[in-house]
Amino acid sequence: MAFKHAEFNSTRQVEEKGSWLTGRPEAIWVRNKYQTELDNSHSAVVNMVHYCEEKNEELKSAYNFAQGIKRNIDAHMSERASAFDSLNNLLNKETKFEEGMWKTTQKGRKVKSITVKQKFKESDVDEMRFDSMLEYLKQYPEYASKSSFRKILDKIEEKEREIRHAKQEYHKAVSNYNHLLSMFATYIQKAQDKIDVYEKILTEGEKKLASTRYVKSVFFKLASEKTKSEVTLDTLQHRIKQFSNTLDLIKKDHAQNKGKEFVEMEY
Repeated sequence: MAFKHAEFNSTRQVEEKGSWLTGRPEAIWVRNKYQTELDNSHSAVVNMVHYCEEKNEELKSAYNFAQGIKRNIDAHMSERASAFDSLNNLLNKETKFEEGMWKTTQKGRKVKSITVKQKFKESDVDEMRFDSMLEYLKQYPEYASKSSFRKILDKIEEKEREIRHAKQEYHKAVSNYNHLLSMFATYIQKAQDKIDVYEKILTEGEKKLASTRYVKSVFFKLASEKTKSEVTLDTLQHRIKQFSNTLDLIKKDHAQNKGKEFVEMEY
């Protein structure tokens, strides 16, 4: 989401004209000084709140991206488990695999597979069974060379590669999301600080103008609205309340996002 940056130093300066006896030029000087600062402060608020909006969308996208990769990993693992089931069924059909497997297990043989040790949440498959199947095929390569076995083994290797790649991408996505989340509180604080500065400048400027000799004089009281506006701070085009409300909504979003932090990587 791109936004147009608010410009700085765009204040229309009022000419310091009038009798110095009335103090009007001095009041205009004060007005010009604070009007410029107030307009610049408003532009800073607009830009920073818009920046927070952009970062908020970026944060949500980063979270959804990480979750999408996580779903891909789950899908790959499910497909890998199905491939192992197919391999198990084929072995039992053509060999006395299960009988041999238990003999191997009882002898306490230690086997290692190419898979990352993982408890499948849904099927709760015993990974030792997978290791035993691969070990069994190593002992009897004539089975592994058959096209029916080779097809399943190739599928398993393919899933292993996909899982490894997806895990790497997942870790990167989680790191990116957590980084964005850790920085977001700073962005919000900066936006709030700029709103506070705007309000401070407005309050101080109005107080300074109210204390000038011209504004306190009868000349100001009898002046036209147009003349009075030349020594009055103009906030008509400012939308500070609107941006303050937007920032409040972003703060609520952030409070929810903090609960979505990936404290521990699941893979």
